[in-house]
Amino acid sequence: MKDSERKPLILVVEDEQVVAIDISRTLRGLGYDVCQPVASGEKALQMLKSVEPDLILLDIRLEGELDGIETAKVIRRDYQIPYIYLSTFSDEQTLGRAKKTEPYGYITKSSHRNDLHSMIEMALYRSKMERRIRENEEILSVTLKSISDAVIGTSLDGSIISWNSGAETIFGYKAEAVRGMNISILTPPFYPNEMPEILDSIWNGSEVDHYETIRQKKNGTIINVSVKVSPIRNHQNRISGASIIARDITTRKHLEREILEISEKERKRIGQDLHDSLGQKLTGISLQIKALENRLRQSLPNEAENAASIAALVNDTIMQTRNLAKNLLTVTLQTQGLSVALQELASYCEELYGIPIDCKTALKEEIADSALAGQLYHIAQEAVTNAIRHANADFIEIMLHDDDSEIILEVKDNGNGAVLGRQGGIGLKIMEFRSSMIAGRLSIYGEPEKGSSITCRVPKIGSVGGT
Repeated sequence: MKDSERKPLILVVEDEQVVAIDISRTLRGLGYDVCQPVASGEKALQMLKSVEPDLILLDIRLEGELDGIETAKVIRRDYQIPYIYLSTFSDEQTLGRAKKTEPYGYITKSSHRNDLHSMIEMALYRSKMERRIRENEEILSVTLKSISDAVIGTSLDGSIISWNSGAETIFGYKAEAVRGMNISILTPPFYPNEMPEILDSIWNGSEVDHYETIRQKKNGTIINVSVKVSPIRNHQNRISGASIIARDITTRKHLEREILEISEKERKRIGQDLHDSLGQKLTGISLQIKALENRLRQSLPNEAENAASIAALVNDTIMQTRNLAKNLLTVTLQTQGLSVALQELASYCEELYGIPIDCKTALKEEIADSALAGQLYHIAQEAVTNAIRHANADFIEIMLHDDDSEIILEVKDNGNGAVLGRQGGIGLKIMEFRSSMIAGRLSIYGEPEKGSSITCRVPKIGSVGGT
């Protein structure tokens, strides 16, 4: 029989037999099933080992060592069955003791049967709702434990409220150790703490979709994570906290860096082939054409002019080949460092595109990490190309500087701001990807007809490399 079809079963715990019989008769008249009444707390607890009533009517004053209130404490702790106190007394002292056990109701034995019926129905409904909540909480708890991602609940000031087993595995902290602590414990000391700004955004009702950043485990290890932050709303639909889901993507990042390394090696190989093989062959062709031109100059001047035109085209092709090879090889970056390489990039693009490009570098010391320098160089290269091709800029500024904690690369232009409107473009996606490879933060700003700026900020310590 389904629970919705059977009658609720009620246990009466009453030491006055006449009263117990009368209450049982009343309950049956109201449509309930009734257990055999018992006269003491000890007998009630013994019966609960074999019978599971839906509700207990419990006299406060009982025979035996356990009175109703002490019996209720055991019922609440061990059985979670709802109970209503019955008493002839309604004095403040008794009510005070009774309230501490959180009963589902309190009614005097002299109450009208309609009052008893209402009290029972309210208690049964409340019990049903609480059971559903417990079941949902158990399902949620099991689900959260089975999720490998870290699921963290915080208050709006960043205090940790909940912490699942996935968070324990990823970050190394036990739940009981971090509850009440601020979520900023996961942010490396050398890395800007973006959580206060994100929580402010959550307070305003926004949701922060998956973004990639770095976090620090309990043992000090730096890991890459993908984070999603959503608001938590209370029963009044007011935002009361934040739900943070973090996934460890360190392995994926390592694979991406390996792919970039392979790509860079292929880039260098192609550049070397252009310089050593194709470039030399074109130079040989140019010399032969020049010799042919000289031989034709005396006897066939018109053909000599044609040969000179061909030689000019070949020489132009040689120059383009050299520029391509130079762009692919980035020899200056490897031998003289990022500052000089950016100066050379500015001069090259200025000559190639015919617009002024100013490059200012002010590093306290040159970047020793070749992978980091390489990514910043390619971000600057892509940013300059975007400004020229998409923003129609006629002036570009490249700036590289640092402070105690960060290296900052900025590329600004005076174009039409179109680079900002192309955030779905492949160029910007490549820059974002390269920035993430070095634990950087890429920001884009621009206004129509007022130019754009692209800034990449990279922490000095603990950056994650990749070429």
